[in-house]
This record gives sequence, C-alpha cells and structure tokens, in this order.
Amino acid sequence: MKVKYEQSIEYQALNRLKSIRSNILLRKDLNDIGSYRQVSRALSSLIKKKKLVKIGSGIYAKAYTSKFTDIPLIKNGTDAAFREALKRLGISFEPGSAEKAYNEGKSTQVPVKNIIKLKSRCRRRIGYRNNQLLFEKNINAK
Repeated sequence: MKVKYEQSIEYQALNRLKSIRSNILLRKDLNDIGSYRQVSRALSSLIKKKKLVKIGSGIYAKAYTSKFTDIPLIKNGTDAAFREALKRLGISFEPGSAEKAYNEGKSTQVPVKNIIKLKSRCRRRIGYRNNQLLFEKNINAK
C-alpha cells in the first residue's frame, strides 16, 4: 500500500504548526499525531527545512529564512519567543531589575540582555544561537 503525503506525520506536523497561533511549538502539542520517534523525525525534518528552530528541550519556535544569510531566524525576535515559551510552559516570571528601572524611567540605560526574574522553579536552558535567556542573579529555582 502506497502512503499518501497527506497522511505522513511530517505533513500533519506542518499543518499543526500552521494552525497554532503562537510562535512557540511544544513537543506535547504533537503527541497525538504519532509515536515519539515519528514525531522526532518529523520535527527534525522541519528543522532541516528551516520551518522550525529548537530553542530548548521540547521547545521549538517558528522560523523564517533570512534573505541575506540563509540562516533561520525566529519570528518576532528571540526575546519575545523566550518569554512566550516560559508562558506556554506555565512558568511565572517578571522582568529583571534593569528592565524594570528602564520602564519606570529610573534609568536611561537600555537593558541589552534578556534577563528575567523567576517567580517559580525553572531548570531549563532556553536559547538560540548566541542568545540565551538569563535568570537574574543566576537563580533559576525558588
């Protein structure tokens, strides 16, 4: 029996990716499509096709290809994607002290790095290429 492309796990994963409004895709979003290994292969092929990028263990972000360097980039930027990933995982956080001071007008120094203060436990590393999500005072669990 010949399998149609529409019945493949990769095709179903791509359709699911298009239907999700969020820019973040968690592995558990695809659990009902197939087995663990089948989903892994489908995610790997989507990463090779530059539709997704892996930003953490079981966390993927929608991507687009840069016109100039042919490198996949995260839609809406890395900082927004990292924070959205924490929200999707159910981890509560607040902006870091430098960002708070800037937003309140107490400082004119623009925070460069994406530093957040956690309110709940998080032992994950979230990052893409040279950009990592940092936790204030290196505390990643409360």
